[in-house]
Amino acid sequence: MSSRKVLSLVIMLALSVLSFAPSALAAAKKPAATPSGADFVGIVDRGEILNNHPNLNKVRQQLSEIARKKENEAKAAADKETEPAKKAQAVQQKRMELAQEEQKLMAPIYRDCEQAVREVAVKKKLTLVLDKFVVLIGGVDITQDVIQQLSKKK
Repeated sequence: MSSRKVLSLVIMLALSVLSFAPSALAAAKKPAATPSGADFVGIVDRGEILNNHPNLNKVRQQLSEIARKKENEAKAAADKETEPAKKAQAVQQKRMELAQEEQKLMAPIYRDCEQAVREVAVKKKLTLVLDKFVVLIGGVDITQDVIQQLSKKK
């Protein structure tokens, strides 16, 4: 076969494949008999969930104590320094230490909340969960279900 015939055969083959591709892709992407999109979307109030975590008050008390301690340490460190820049640096260092402690103590609480959201989403067969403050209309509010799930783990 000549290269010209091979080229025209390849072009015809490519065109025939491309003519079938859109319908094949559409059929592959189309879900089979699914409910409306709102049935797959859950919404939560993350602030409410966090405020209802069973260990939050305990962690807040710990953070309050650590904050007082770091404040006293910052004051003592600043009093030792004579230069304003070094005083500010000492205070900033204690603030960073406090932020690290807060992150360390809050991480398990955030993890618990996220896990509870995942568990409720699986039970309710939700494919997407959004914060309710980004949703104007639609979705299933699962906030109370998540709070109940958290209380079971107490």
